Amino acid sequence: MATLPEQIAVAASGAAFLLCILYVSAYRPIILISFFFILFTLVWRTAATMFIDLAGPVLSSQTDRHIGPGLATPLHVLAYFATLAPFFFLLRPAAVQYWLADADREPAAPGTITLSGITVVISLCFLSYLYFDLIRIGSIPLFARLERFVYTTQYAGAAHRWLILYGNFVTFWWGVMFAAERLRNHRVDFRHLGMLGILMLYMFLTGNRFSAFYSFGSFFVMPLAAAIAADIRDNRSTAPFSWVGKAFQRRDLIAFGTILVLAAIVSTVGIYNNLANVRQYQGEEILSQFWERLLVQPSELGWISYERVFSFGQWQPDRVYDFLFQAPLDASRNTTPQFLMLETIGEPRTYEHISGGFQFAGGFPEIFFELFGPIYAWPFLFAAGYIAAGLTAVTIKGVIQGRYASAFLSLYVLFGFYVMYIGGMLNFVSTPLYWVKVAALAAALLLEARLAREGLPLVPWALFRVPSFRKARAA
Repeated sequence: MATLPEQIAVAASGAAFLLCILYVSAYRPIILISFFFILFTLVWRTAATMFIDLAGPVLSSQTDRHIGPGLATPLHVLAYFATLAPFFFLLRPAAVQYWLADADREPAAPGTITLSGITVVISLCFLSYLYFDLIRIGSIPLFARLERFVYTTQYAGAAHRWLILYGNFVTFWWGVMFAAERLRNHRVDFRHLGMLGILMLYMFLTGNRFSAFYSFGSFFVMPLAAAIAADIRDNRSTAPFSWVGKAFQRRDLIAFGTILVLAAIVSTVGIYNNLANVRQYQGEEILSQFWERLLVQPSELGWISYERVFSFGQWQPDRVYDFLFQAPLDASRNTTPQFLMLETIGEPRTYEHISGGFQFAGGFPEIFFELFGPIYAWPFLFAAGYIAAGLTAVTIKGVIQGRYASAFLSLYVLFGFYVMYIGGMLNFVSTPLYWVKVAALAAALLLEARLAREGLPLVPWALFRVPSFRKARAA
């Protein structure tokens, strides 16, 4: 059991981070919405690490050992602060106000087919095919008691597999169109919300649980930060959460609240179905597995890594670098969990899990300490946060100013950092394709800046006019 000073240190550091997130939620909505995907993860992991530090030793069934107590929470919280600090500078209100001065809020002329309209048509065709293919295959994982990854690898068609790989980008683009409708036409476009709901139902039927709803929903709301920035531009109130009333009407809040409640219900049912029907746990095992997934598994690798590096002083940067970038078990995947699992459960079990497409949760920030050591990791943590904040700023600025190519491509580049924050992935920077994405983003930024001086967009909002048959008959 942790000593009293250790308990105070853990509780104080955890509370400090949670208060920071509360402050962001109350006063810095642009940071909250644009980086929500990662903020939620950091809060969850902070809670899990606190639990291990305070309640340890607790059983980690995946690693087949007890972990905790300790002081991992203060260390990880400092890493999270180093990550978030650049966001307070690069997404400061003054910078956002500067972007809004060049906002493109011009609506399309009546009778014009817009980028949003084309997106809806193509997306509905894609969603229809997903459901058609699901029925054609005949095995619906929710009812057939199939794991989602089993369905994806053994049963699903090409459209489903493509969705698993690129679904986050699809929902992000829907969010861009949703935000653009809000900016240009001052309305809540329920078409895109409806498509998101249809997609969530499909993911539920195909055996997905919380993670799919959380990731798709987070990527959808990310561009909404641009619309919120415009809505609260003249907000002078210093009251906490005053931006909510400024940005949303009552019906908007009811709609979003309903979606959140439905998502929570569906996620809960999905988790229970997986534990009780797919994995066939019974009685108290269901609750035990649920709590372990909630409060142990998100941080078990991180806590064991903390113990190895900071308590035992065992870190070998050359060996870590060689494994991550030169000789991993599977170079086509995230190599960080492979290394952390190898150090924790040994090679036979690690290879078995990785070969089966399964890996443990965690990886950030512990892989930075494994690779760079207890001291030199800190500037790299800050630098990674600065790049992530810069790319987030480019994304939100692009949505505000109607520069949709750079908005999308910046998210495409930022996604590598998202995977780093979620799963500790560092080897994304060693793939040539990633630098092709970076080059494409740079080209889009240059082209859009040059075209903007001529009053032209690279990706136009108004695409083409629909001929008016009524006028044609009158002529």
